[in-house]
Amino acid sequence: MLFLEAEAPHLGEIAMSTTSGELSRLDTLHDDLIHDIAYDFYGKRLVSCSSDHKLKVWDTDESSNNWVINDGWKAHDSSILKATWCHPEFGQVIASCSFDRTVKIWEEVDHEAIGSGKRWALRAVLGEKIDGAVHDVEFAPSHLGLKFAAVGANGKVRIYEAIDIVDLSNWTTTEEFDLYDGEGEPDSHHCLSWSTSRFQPQMLVVGCGLKNTARVFRHDGNSKWSSIHELTGHQGVVTDVSWAPYMGRSYHMIATSSKDGHVRLFKLSEDRESNKTKGGIGAAILNSALGGGSQKKRRFKVDMVGDFVDHQAEVWRVEWNVTGTILASSGDDGKVRLWKESYTLSWQLISIITSETAPGAMIASVWGGDPYDPAMMREKETEAASEGEYI
Repeated sequence: MLFLEAEAPHLGEIAMSTTSGELSRLDTLHDDLIHDIAYDFYGKRLVSCSSDHKLKVWDTDESSNNWVINDGWKAHDSSILKATWCHPEFGQVIASCSFDRTVKIWEEVDHEAIGSGKRWALRAVLGEKIDGAVHDVEFAPSHLGLKFAAVGANGKVRIYEAIDIVDLSNWTTTEEFDLYDGEGEPDSHHCLSWSTSRFQPQMLVVGCGLKNTARVFRHDGNSKWSSIHELTGHQGVVTDVSWAPYMGRSYHMIATSSKDGHVRLFKLSEDRESNKTKGGIGAAILNSALGGGSQKKRRFKVDMVGDFVDHQAEVWRVEWNVTGTILASSGDDGKVRLWKESYTLSWQLISIITSETAPGAMIASVWGGDPYDPAMMREKETEAASEGEYI
């Protein structure tokens, strides 16, 4: 299931595709621009946030396959930029961040009535040290515990962790690092995404505002984060980053979107030459016996394996499916595009979805002939726009 955030003519509406391939509209009842929408772990719930200072939570009605309102409430004193769910093993918990310089933690209260405005209780307000708006927030993978990362307008990334997962009112700042070494950019845009790998040190990719780049940071196991790679090639502000779920591959995939109209894919694979263990096999065995500390110093080889300009407009969001095999991107052209790696190991466009088509219309996959032929895909997209039969 996918969503498209509505543009100005349809403030408060979301166009959504269902599992049957039909497009439907959801009136979120927001009174202003929608900044973010996030599904929970199972895809059965979603939260939306808006410039109207409100959060709204929606549940799936499985009998009708429709979305029904769970609750909506005034959550911040300014526009809410991002909302995210934690892993369900920690309960039904949402974190939100805003221009009001705070991150707030919300927990569902089962005994409160649905739609009462009290269904979600405020557990914590964090941000006493944040200078400027909080641009992004994301919970860490569940194997790292109940923690999240937040990045502010001043270019500082902070890691917060719950002292007691039963009492969500107590959080502590466990780590902090600066993207710019003290030279912050108060008017820039930042975004972040966690690596989900269980077998490597903690890692984050962070979009670095007006620097027109994204950087990969790795934790050294001793409360220190350091930049290990820079994802270059952007000609505009990096608007979003997304680290693909790690499903046992021998490499990592990171997607970025940018105001230059491009969607880029970066492949991080082990740099075997620079990672050769000094001292041979004996040193490698010793290192393994001591806990594999060299993992914290291993280097990656970074390759750009995809660079797409199909949106022909500023691109604002990229997101992977649960297996990290399909990438969705959305931009100012009002379309969501789906990308997948073909048998030739090149990433190709496989589907286009637009919010401007009437509800009930079918989503068009780009096929006919070779489904991975870029010329064929562009031809199909032109036909779709002219005939109005595909979206």
